[in-house]
Amino acid sequence: MELWQIVVALLQGFLEWLPISSEGQVLFFINNFTEITPDAALILAVWLHLGTALAVVARYPRIMLDIISLKDKTLLRLLLIATVATAITAIPLYVFLKDSINVFQGEILNALVGVLLLVTALALYLPTRQGKSADSVDVKTPTDKEAILTGLVQGTSVLPGLSRSGVTVSALLMQKVDRETALRFSFLMSVPAVIGILGLEILTGNPIPQSVGLFDLIIIEAIVFVVGLASMELLLRLARWLNFWKLCLILACIAIAFGIPALFNIA
Repeated sequence: MELWQIVVALLQGFLEWLPISSEGQVLFFINNFTEITPDAALILAVWLHLGTALAVVARYPRIMLDIISLKDKTLLRLLLIATVATAITAIPLYVFLKDSINVFQGEILNALVGVLLLVTALALYLPTRQGKSADSVDVKTPTDKEAILTGLVQGTSVLPGLSRSGVTVSALLMQKVDRETALRFSFLMSVPAVIGILGLEILTGNPIPQSVGLFDLIIIEAIVFVVGLASMELLLRLARWLNFWKLCLILACIAIAFGIPALFNIA
């Protein structure tokens, strides 16, 4: 097992729940410090989400059991609605991305990541303009309408650099869902979305990433699972006061700075 594989596993596990794109940072690292092609890196980045999806199942075993046993039909319906909405935006974007990502070589890919991180920072900043604290937002279960909108937003996060957690939590906050409920629903939404995108990979002839061996992939997913579970718990504890949009903005500036040399090459 190589060092870069451990690094990307740590990045995925730690950053998945933060409003910082774990996929964007993984691609940023692979693009700069390995010889893996962008399309192979994208497939690996997608598979890394399996570990964090399993972390959600481990963090909410009773809720997952209630969903599977049809005991909580309301939550099941909301997740199904959100998943269908996610597929509407995610599938065409993902197909386009796989066909075109090789165009974004070297620093150009870094600039793309930076621009999309700026979008995430803006999405995180908008709820703060409402002038309300997290405690003043109504506590309620998302409605069907909110699940549709949040699902559509989640689908756009297949783009590297656009934070799934950031845009889904922001969408829920802007619809008056309190922060803790928004985080929990965002976590749960990730599980069917990951199952769906991995199913798409398998159906299109990519059962496992070709850039790593099966044994290495298992170890990587185990690291992602452990780190993802720990970071999820940390985020839930800090949910009432931690603000992420400034950190996301800083990372965006760094990524764009790495992409500046590409502008000179094009010129």
